[in-house]
Amino acid sequence: MKRIPASFLPPIALDYRAKTPMYRQLYDWFRRVIVDGQMRPGQRVPSTRGLAAELRISSIPVLNAYEQLLAEA
Repeated sequence: MKRIPASFLPPIALDYRAKTPMYRQLYDWFRRVIVDGQMRPGQRVPSTRGLAAELRISSIPVLNAYEQLLAEA
């Protein structure tokens, strides 16, 4: 299976003032792009630290979002 680089992810927009926790916003975003077919099977996602640095947030919400996605798989 050919792997698609993580750099081909659609832009992630987080609302830093929203009452919805960051991890939930990330989880919802990933779930939406997976369901919509914008991410393909085998496509790599950024590391928790890499994505956190790119979004300028703690790595904990990214880790929690990834864990929630894995629990659903």
